Amino acid sequence: MSSSSFNCYKILELDKETATINDIKKAYRRLALKYHPDKQPADATEEEKKKANEAFQRMGKAYAVLSDPKRKERYDRTGSMDESEFEGEKDWTAYFKELWDGVVSAETIEAQAQKYRGSEEEKKDVLEAYKRYKGSMDDILQVIECSVAEDGMRFEKMIREAIEQNQVPTFKKFEKTTTAKAHEKRIKDESKQRADFDKQAAEDMDSLARAIQKRNKDRQNKMESIISSIEVKEKAKSGKKRGHDQVDPGMPTDEEFARIQEQMMKRSKKNKQ
Repeated sequence: MSSSSFNCYKILELDKETATINDIKKAYRRLALKYHPDKQPADATEEEKKKANEAFQRMGKAYAVLSDPKRKERYDRTGSMDESEFEGEKDWTAYFKELWDGVVSAETIEAQAQKYRGSEEEKKDVLEAYKRYKGSMDDILQVIECSVAEDGMRFEKMIREAIEQNQVPTFKKFEKTTTAKAHEKRIKDESKQRADFDKQAAEDMDSLARAIQKRNKDRQNKMESIISSIEVKEKAKSGKKRGHDQVDPGMPTDEEFARIQEQMMKRSKKNKQ
């Protein structure tokens, strides 16, 4: 993708004219939570994982440009970015994960969620999403920061109050996606996804534990083999030394050998007589 066709604002779903640094951070957090490679469902296909990873990298580039005042000023002025900054041997996937850790962590997510949930800012975002997606609660829940399936009923109440006050129009999709059955299905699906994710994580931990155990066993076997080899060499050295410096008690001395040989010769002569 050329730098001229790489629209940082579009990628982060922002309005160039009104986006503030807080809007940029918020958009990145929301989309990063959706596309981060480690946040994909356990049953995601390889193709889905690949697309999510590509989207995550695009968002990382867009955020790296818009969150830096100098880069942002140049990008806003020229409409393009310096692609050379994103080339070379650097592992950009690792960099974008580092960027994620710097902007999104368990602490920042929890703090932001507590501040955002039930706020006027959340209400404004919900109503804007409602109009943008023509009332589809499925899509609204996808784009509202830190939202879960259970929030669907809370958002429905919020939107119905706005409809009664003529703040937003009515949409058929809204009625279709806010039935009791629709709410229940979303909650059930999300619960299953979470369970699948936890199961996969547990299996990964088991696999890791087995791999560590096997590696430790292999390491122990290797160490024992090295020790045995050293012991064999030491015994061999010890045997050579004993041969040079000591007389093996199981072998006759030269004098004893000569005496035995003389006795054998005498017996041999007697037998011949």
